[in-house]
Amino acid sequence: MTIPRCCAFVALFWIADASPASAQCSYSISKTTFSVLSTLSLQSASVITGTACSWTATTTDPWITITNGTDHTGLGSVNFRVAANPTSSVRTGTLLVAGQILTVTQAAGSCTYSVSPTSFAIDPLSTSRTLSVVTGTQCTWGASTVETWITITNPGAGVGISSVTFSVTANGTATQRVGTLTVAGQTVTVTQAGDAGATPPPRPSNLRIVR
Repeated sequence: MTIPRCCAFVALFWIADASPASAQCSYSISKTTFSVLSTLSLQSASVITGTACSWTATTTDPWITITNGTDHTGLGSVNFRVAANPTSSVRTGTLLVAGQILTVTQAAGSCTYSVSPTSFAIDPLSTSRTLSVVTGTQCTWGASTVETWITITNPGAGVGISSVTFSVTANGTATQRVGTLTVAGQTVTVTQAGDAGATPPPRPSNLRIVR
């Protein structure tokens, strides 16, 4: 069977035109570098492409959050939030948007923190205490402890002025114990008295007294 030359040309044109649409897409981004202050901020960049062209926006930096989703099609924008920088060093992060890299450079943190009180003296009973954190409205901070008998109940992190509540279990021994929390980078000391009615620990049986 012989295909007429005109038909062969049409068939070849159809095959060439059947390539995936994504292979024909090109992308232009309005802004690829951002220099931001140390405080929390909202940023965005426009993406220009064909109406049927799909693209994604992702980041692996925990202090950058994409706020309008990762999957997009056609003209659009990527919106993202940059958390306040709690450190004294400049930091740099990236986003991958429509196959292109967006770079975010954030100034060193200018936040200062006041924690009050920074020490507690409490009785042997189970109880809870609250301390306050004073800082700028956009300054982030955290609260943590490694002590098994101290539990942070509200909250473990915050932004701006707030408070931290922690609870302590009863001290069932006759020995005073001391633990710490780290709140907004500062050390808070908790001293809990021993229970006077508790039985003291037994003397080691292999203890020798040398006179």
